[in-house]
Amino acid sequence: MASSTLNYPLLSIPAYYVFSIIPHIYANSILGANGYKVNNANPKASLSPDAVKGKVPDAIFQKYQRAENAQNNNLEQLPLYVAAVLASIIAERVTAKGLGNAVVDNDVTGLTTFIGTFMAIRTAYVVSYINIADHGKSFIRSTLWAIGAGLSGYQIYKAASLLG
Repeated sequence: MASSTLNYPLLSIPAYYVFSIIPHIYANSILGANGYKVNNANPKASLSPDAVKGKVPDAIFQKYQRAENAQNNNLEQLPLYVAAVLASIIAERVTAKGLGNAVVDNDVTGLTTFIGTFMAIRTAYVVSYINIADHGKSFIRSTLWAIGAGLSGYQIYKAASLLG
């Protein structure tokens, strides 16, 4: 199969899943760099906050928790992102009309722009989640979360508008 026949928006779904687990990998790496050994026979238990707390410096523990929370939130956003991508692909295949009912050739829903913007926002979200420990600055993270969720919701709305 030639690469030009690939549906890249569809491939963005597993790409986002892989992106979603990067904070977990980072959390493990900072624990390991600080002498904490994960028990691979029972990794979830050995990575629970109760198992980790007190075995690494508190600043590392807090960063580890924020990284794990960022990973969990990425996975929580996955269903909405998948729905937005699939709805857009369906809308683009079913109709050749744009939002103003003008006939267009490709990217009717702005899916390419959505994917790039969503991934950039989620990257900024993860970086801010892991690195911002100050309550006053944590609203940056919350704002980025709202923008990302709003982008997905708006993308679904555009697809729904096309499909009628």
